Amino acid sequence: MNPTDRLTELFMRFPGIGPKQAKRFVYFLLREHSHYKEQLIKTLEELKFTGRQCEKCYRFFGDKNTELPKPLCSICSSESRDITQLMILEKELDLDAIEKAGSYNGLYFILGGLVPPLTEKPSEIIRIRELTSRIHTDITNKTITEVIFALPVTDYGDVTTEYVEKTIKQIVGIETVTLSHLARGLSSGLELEYVDRETFKSALERRH
Repeated sequence: MNPTDRLTELFMRFPGIGPKQAKRFVYFLLREHSHYKEQLIKTLEELKFTGRQCEKCYRFFGDKNTELPKPLCSICSSESRDITQLMILEKELDLDAIEKAGSYNGLYFILGGLVPPLTEKPSEIIRIRELTSRIHTDITNKTITEVIFALPVTDYGDVTTEYVEKTIKQIVGIETVTLSHLARGLSSGLELEYVDRETFKSALERRH
């Protein structure tokens, strides 16, 4: 396989990228100046060695201090965040959108996916073990008082919310931790990453 075809296949592994779009990326790179391509290669090399995953929220972030045994992102390590609140999300893009909205100052946990209806082993799809361990530790340390569900308003999102909520209730007392949900002001089928600032702020303020 020649480099052009090999690069096309690599681009096709990107989310939402088909053969035609992948080819466009390849032709774009072929037309670009060598300096741009050198910058791209250099940045990918840096990402290879500095890209890390937070051990608490599972967010990916850049960290030049790769010698730390337990990497924490800037949010989880910040002393200015409200550690009593934990918001459950599907993916990193949702976290980015919420941070951009600027209405929430608590902590996060990224599930890494959603549970399809009728799935027999949902624990193999999302980070439910890691989440329950995190919540159990926070309860022991008496740092958490509320878990906020912020998953997509879709069939998959609803199934995931129901499963995660049921699992959490097995390890926490309702009087210890409040389980809340964003208000249904979010349109059905809408991905959280596309929600505008005011809509999210309203959904957060009217959570139940």
